[in-house]
Amino acid sequence: MFNEENTVEQMVLDTLCGSVTSNMVAEELASYGGEIKGWRFVSAEELPRQHSDVLVESMVRDALIRLNPEIKAQPDRADEVLYRLRTIPLSVQSEGLVRANELFAE
Repeated sequence: MFNEENTVEQMVLDTLCGSVTSNMVAEELASYGGEIKGWRFVSAEELPRQHSDVLVESMVRDALIRLNPEIKAQPDRADEVLYRLRTIPLSVQSEGLVRANELFAE
C-alpha cells in the first residue's frame, strides 16, 4: 500500500540524513554538488518537549547561538528571541493565523 510515509517521507529523510538508497535521488544530489549534510531525524517521542509545545526551546536556543554572531557574543539574547517566539502563537486569536505565521517568519 502506498502512503505518504513510505513514498515521500522516507525519501526526504534518507536524502537529508545522507542515507540515499535510490540511484535517481543520488544522481539528483550529485547535480547539486553532493550530499546534504548535517541533518538527523529525531522521532517525536525522542524530542525533549511536550506534544503541545510549539517549539523545542533547547534546540532553538542552541541554533540561535550557533547561527547568529550577535547572539553568540551575548547568549542571553537567545532568551529574548525565545520570549518573542513564545508570544506569537498566543496572538492567533486576536491577530489571526495568517498574521501570526507572518510574525513568526519575521
